Amino acid sequence: MQKIITEGSTLLKIYEKSFENVSKKTASVFFNPVMKLNRDITVAVVRSLEDVRFLDLLAATGVKGLRVAREARAEEVALNDINSEAVKLIKENAELNTLDVEVYNSEANLLLNEIKDRFNFIDIDPFGTPVPFIDNAIRRVSNKGVVGITATDTAPLCGVYPKVTIRRYLAMSLRGELCKETGLRILLGYIARTAAKYDRAISPLLCHSTGHYFRCFLKVVRGAKKADISIKNLGYLYFCTKCRNFEVEKSMFPVKRECCSREMSIAGPLWLGKLKEQDFVEIALRNSHDLSSEAKKLLEIIVQEEEIPFYYDIHSLGSIMNIGNLPKIDYIIEQAKKKGYHATRTHILPTAIKTDLPEKEISDILRSYR
Repeated sequence: MQKIITEGSTLLKIYEKSFENVSKKTASVFFNPVMKLNRDITVAVVRSLEDVRFLDLLAATGVKGLRVAREARAEEVALNDINSEAVKLIKENAELNTLDVEVYNSEANLLLNEIKDRFNFIDIDPFGTPVPFIDNAIRRVSNKGVVGITATDTAPLCGVYPKVTIRRYLAMSLRGELCKETGLRILLGYIARTAAKYDRAISPLLCHSTGHYFRCFLKVVRGAKKADISIKNLGYLYFCTKCRNFEVEKSMFPVKRECCSREMSIAGPLWLGKLKEQDFVEIALRNSHDLSSEAKKLLEIIVQEEEIPFYYDIHSLGSIMNIGNLPKIDYIIEQAKKKGYHATRTHILPTAIKTDLPEKEISDILRSYR
């Protein structure tokens, strides 16, 4: 059975089973309504770029590529899926919205190896890890083009399955309150290393950690010297599981560090560079005016978010310090600014702040609060 829904201003014919159950194994053509926010942000991002030639590499129902064609008015849109039933549905949905798009029925990497420099925006949104597609997407996107990459394998990236993280991303992961940003930066570190193999550099336009997935929009620039500069942003996170203090260092190799008379946990290699291009995110926010309130709220937080690697989870610190009456996040931010430090909320965790205020002084604020 099929039904027609509307997402954004785009009509979409889907199978009812795929709407009710987001399991890839049970859906005849996969559709996940929970990922609407992901697609909203993609529309805002494409609107903020010029002359976009967009490839939806793993299109399924075609919802993302068709929304880009209809709502972002990209110059050219192509959609691909290996599933012939999905391709049939994509064509029906394109006709339903009177959109002129190109549709491929190909294995993703085979298609990437055929397109050369045709597309300046390649979107990878798989069921699980994007790793199998990253090499070819990096190689085949045009110079200074953009790759949009989604990773839903957050369990290994967030330290639940550390052996999988090592096998898949060649990195050490970390559990605990910093895991969501750690996972995002491990993903970015892997992409940066992959790009460097082909003398390419990555420059993040907008990256976020939301719900059960990570999402990155990255400009890819060719040049060995640029690649050398890019991978200088790789490094490691050192985390004390007792007091929750952390340190970061840009380095190719980790070292042993101690805190509270014990060895600190290590995560990496990971990306310690910026997660956004400030001007670009501000433009994307303006271009989200007719999108969901969730998309606008997410972009509003990212716009004001400090570019400081990692954050302090105030609830976690309060628990360790045995403080029940915690001040509000805005109060702590205000106190940090009064001391001359930077401090903001973070989109990654509502109970956390990004700040260059030392952990000891944050603890003093919590202790002195009445």
